[in-house]
Amino acid sequence: MANPETFKAERLSAFSDGVIAIIVTIMVLELHAPESGDPHDLLRLWPVIGAYALSFVFVAIYWVNHHHLLHANPQVNQTSLWLNIHWLFWLSLVPFATSYLNASHASPFSLACYAGMSIITAIAYRLLGTALSQSNPSDRNLIVAPARRRLNSMAVASNVLAIPAAYVSPALAILLLVIPAGLYFLPDMQHRG
Repeated sequence: MANPETFKAERLSAFSDGVIAIIVTIMVLELHAPESGDPHDLLRLWPVIGAYALSFVFVAIYWVNHHHLLHANPQVNQTSLWLNIHWLFWLSLVPFATSYLNASHASPFSLACYAGMSIITAIAYRLLGTALSQSNPSDRNLIVAPARRRLNSMAVASNVLAIPAAYVSPALAILLLVIPAGLYFLPDMQHRG
């Protein structure tokens, strides 16, 4: 018999998908095309487009991981609902952090803020994942969670290092933010158990 305090994850998934779609829409609306037809003006926007691409990948990784998390944990409880809202709050700051990064021309403080936002979002997601797996004890969690958990921990460690690196070498901080995002596209990193 199902626990009366648990609910199916479909509504949580649909709500989260809607919020993530809005986040991506807000980010793309921050991109402003140059008024001239000169290709050099468009090329000057590469840092803005690069920040958008990094943030888009950041949000996309969470969307994919959230999909897997809910597939492995089809029942949600009240705690999971609130932790999902908590995670979405931090994720919703991605457009602001991206805009700040662009407006400040990737200043050390804006890079540190972006890395900090990434860390807090990851912690919120880890809390959500822990709550869901505790309310859904099953073998599916044992198959999916370890490889992703290691990858997520590596990404958080890289973001932590990016904060002091931003003040020493902004280029190194950017690299520390970009590399973990790239690791999610390596099949071995996703599926190794």
